[in-house]
Amino acid sequence: MKMLMTIMLTLSTTIIMTKHPLSMGFMIIIQTMILSTMINMLMKYTWYSYILILTMLGGMLILFMYMASIASNEKMKWSTKMFSITISIFLLIMLMKNKFIIADYNNIMIMENQQNMNLMKLFNTKSSTLTIIMAIYLLITMIYVIFITNTFEGPMRKKN
Repeated sequence: MKMLMTIMLTLSTTIIMTKHPLSMGFMIIIQTMILSTMINMLMKYTWYSYILILTMLGGMLILFMYMASIASNEKMKWSTKMFSITISIFLLIMLMKNKFIIADYNNIMIMENQQNMNLMKLFNTKSSTLTIIMAIYLLITMIYVIFITNTFEGPMRKKN
């Protein structure tokens, strides 16, 4: 768990230094997968991690399509300066991890039982109508978006 948190912290610091949007998207996808793994390890229900991965991957695929159509000829440059800074930040975090308490596992185990109770309240028979109404609303919204978009319009960006 501590290793996953240090990797997420390192990726968070290196995303500031990147300039190409595709590398930023790749780092966000990696962070999402690490975060969903941590959520899966902490909770017994894996639905939250599945929803998080599917939502972020869908958004990143749309961004990838948009950036590939706009900046298709832009080269991605790998700088040794950024690589060395990333390695040094990762090593610094690994050396200092004993001084900082990243996660208190006793509190996590106590909170796990409370989270299970909260999930049971969410999908209770009294609140199931709200969940069904929200699912129907999302389905109708998706159908309207499909009808609004015209597939015969062509690509997103017109070529000169």
